[in-house]
Amino acid sequence: MNKILILFFLLIFGCNNNKETSEISIHDIIDNEIFGDPLAIVIYNKGKNSIKIYSDYLQQYNEGNTLLYGGVNADLFDDYGKKTSVLFSDSSIVYNNTDSIKAMGNVIVESIKGFKLYAHEIILYNDIKLVKSETNIMFTSNDGDTLYGKGFWSNFDMSNSQILKPIGEFNNFK
Repeated sequence: MNKILILFFLLIFGCNNNKETSEISIHDIIDNEIFGDPLAIVIYNKGKNSIKIYSDYLQQYNEGNTLLYGGVNADLFDDYGKKTSVLFSDSSIVYNNTDSIKAMGNVIVESIKGFKLYAHEIILYNDIKLVKSETNIMFTSNDGDTLYGKGFWSNFDMSNSQILKPIGEFNNFK
């Protein structure tokens, strides 16, 4: 009987529920960060490859977005699943609700056709295959022309593009 009574008191007084609750940051949870050599995320559109993005580090945020950093590069595909361009950046965010990607820091998009876009930040819209930037850009055409401006949009292969606010002047215009 004494053993049962002691066990009863241990259960009653041993189960103290006075834990302090605090907000837990995503940075406190090690499982939300993955290291790889490299890690890959494949985004599909209508059953075809649309974007394949590679990185050394991946971090999942509470709102579902994914941060990639450490040498980010991505292959961009057309509606038929054919590779059209390559993207390089310091980091990027994959927005899981829309499968759009924001690339940040030393961004370069180089098309298979020879066009190159240099920017600080761009957004890739997966559903409409659009590259967009609202920052200052430098765009090099496949015949060697270099154009500067602020704001840019293009399809993934850069064959249909526009600089929204061109900067500079033409000298020797024929």
